[in-house]
Amino acid sequence: MINPMKILFLVPPETISLESSVPRALEGGKGYYPKLGLLYVAAYYERETGNTATFIDCPPENVSEEALLARVREIEPDMIAMSIMTFNLLDALRTAKVLKQEHPNLKVCLGGPHVNLYPKETLNLPEIDYVVFGEGEKIFTRLIQALGDDEQSLSSINGLGWKQNGNSHINPAETELLDLNELPFPARHLVDISSYQHIIGEGRQFFTIQATRGCPAACSFRDIRKTKFRIRSPESVVSEIEELVKIGVDDLFFVDDTITIDKKNVLAICNLIVERGIKISFKISARVDTINKEVVTALKKAGCYRIHFGIESASPKHLKYLQKGQTPEKVERAIEMTREAGIGFFAYMMIGIPHETKEEMFATVDFAKKLRPDYAQFSICTPYPKVELYYQMLEEGIVPEDYWQEFAENPTAEFKIKFWNKDFTEEELRQIQDECHARFYRSPTYIMKQITQLRSWADFTAKARMGTKILTSRLGI
Repeated sequence: MINPMKILFLVPPETISLESSVPRALEGGKGYYPKLGLLYVAAYYERETGNTATFIDCPPENVSEEALLARVREIEPDMIAMSIMTFNLLDALRTAKVLKQEHPNLKVCLGGPHVNLYPKETLNLPEIDYVVFGEGEKIFTRLIQALGDDEQSLSSINGLGWKQNGNSHINPAETELLDLNELPFPARHLVDISSYQHIIGEGRQFFTIQATRGCPAACSFRDIRKTKFRIRSPESVVSEIEELVKIGVDDLFFVDDTITIDKKNVLAICNLIVERGIKISFKISARVDTINKEVVTALKKAGCYRIHFGIESASPKHLKYLQKGQTPEKVERAIEMTREAGIGFFAYMMIGIPHETKEEMFATVDFAKKLRPDYAQFSICTPYPKVELYYQMLEEGIVPEDYWQEFAENPTAEFKIKFWNKDFTEEELRQIQDECHARFYRSPTYIMKQITQLRSWADFTAKARMGTKILTSRLGI
C-alpha cells in the first residue's frame, strides 16, 4: 500500500445542470449512464496503489445533498475526485463548496471533458485544488502518489494543475497515450449496477463498455482536439463482457465514438463472442461509412440489436457545412445493409444548422421517415465549447462573443445555453424541434412499424414511454 489517503470518486447531485439541446421532456426521462471514465480512473488507482476507493454516483442512487453530507461524514475522505462536462460544472462547484464548508481540509480534484478544454480556468475557481486534463488514469494516480511523498514533485506530472501558496500552476499536457490493453476493467464493484438504466433499454439490465478510444473523423460540431484512435484487443473486450454477464448484465452499450472504424477488430470481437457462446444484447455507435455487409452480419450474430447513426441532415450542403464527410446516398446504403442484417437503428438528426431554412429542417424529418429508424432524435445545432463549428460561427458573426470562455472563467447559475441562429429565435427553434418530433412520431408508417415489432408488454411500455415523452415535450399534451 503506497498511500493512506482516502479517495472518494463522486458524481455530484443534479441541482443546477445546464440544459442541453435534447427535448426537455426526453431529457427528463433519459435514465442514467455509468460514469465509465471515472470508473476507469478508480480501477487504475486501486490497482497501482493497493488502496480501496469509494464511489458515490448521486443521480442514479438518488443521493441528495443532505444525504451526501452524511455519507462524507462517515467516509471522511481526504480528497474527492469528479469527472465533469460543462453541463454539470455548476453542480460540481456547488457540491465542492458545500462539502468544504463542513470539511475545510478536504481537497477537490476535477477532470473530464470540461477540464480538458479549460484547465487553467477551472483551476482558478476557488473551490478547486487540482485539475487533471487528458487521460486521467495515470495522471490522477501519480498525483496521489506524489502527495504522499514530496509535493514539490507535482511539477513533474504532465497533465496536472495544482495550487500552491495561493498560486495556480499548470503543467504541460501529457503526450504519452495509454495502452488500453494495460488498463484494468472499470471498477464496477464500487457501484450498484442495478441503478443504471436507459430510457430505451428494453427492460434489460444495462451497462456500458468501451472497446476503443478516439475518433479520426473531423465533424465540425465535435471536439477539435484530435485524439489518436486506439483499440483494445478482442480478447480483453470479450473477457470484460463475460465478467459483466456474470454479474447480471444482459444489455450493453459500446460508448465508443465509432467502434466500426477498425473493421478487422470489431469482426474479431463479434466472432469471439459467438465462439465463447456468450449470450448478450448490445448497441453500438457507428458512422455510415464504416460498415459493410460483413460487419453488420457479424454484429447481428454476436447480439447487436441497434446501431446509433449520426445522420444529422438530408441536405448535402449542410452536411458539408458540418464537415460530416457523408452524403444522403451513403446514409441510405448503410441503412439498407443494417436493415437487411436484421439490426435496428437510432437516427441522430440536427436542425437549426446555420443558414438552414424551416423547409430544409422539415425535409430532414421527411428523410428520417423514409429511413424508418426505431427512434429519431432531432437536436438543435448548438455550438459547444472549442469545437470548430463554434469558432466558425464566431468568425461569421453568428455567435457575437466567446460566451463559453466567459462561462468557464465565471460560471454562474444565471448562464443559459444559447441557440445561435440569425434567422430564428430560440423559441422558434424549440417550436420547430417539437414539430419535427411530432411529424416523425405521429407518422402512420412509424406507428404501424412499432406495433408490428412489439415483442412483449415490457417492450410496448418502453416504446410508449419514449414516444410519449417526445410528443409531449412543450406541447402541453
